[in-house]
Amino acid sequence: MVSGMKVFYHLHTGELVTFPDELRWGGEVEEEFWGIEIAKIEENFHEYVAFNVMESHESFQVIEDYIETIAEKDVREKFENIIQRKKPFQQFKYLLFDYPVLRERWFLYKDERYREYVQEQVDNYNRIEKFKTI
Repeated sequence: MVSGMKVFYHLHTGELVTFPDELRWGGEVEEEFWGIEIAKIEENFHEYVAFNVMESHESFQVIEDYIETIAEKDVREKFENIIQRKKPFQQFKYLLFDYPVLRERWFLYKDERYREYVQEQVDNYNRIEKFKTI
């Protein structure tokens, strides 16, 4: 999921609808650009499931978990130290450029963790819907 975006899944068609989250973007969403998407959700909210993006502390935990998978102790320690600095996400990103293999592994790891995060939300939605039918 894209950070700063609201993401909705249409239960019948599988369509994804996204538009900026005004709270995360720090301003009002421009209806000129996003009006159609916003109207779809507002008019048929009951037909959509809203997905939440990871909070920054959750994203940071994913980074910490990934760093724990780095086998080479000295490299792992570099990453552990770098994320303790100011702007840890940026620092992590820049250090990954020095380690192309770890960078590729990071993308695979992050994708898998994000899929798990979304799947948890789907599972929670399904449990709630099942409970409603009981």
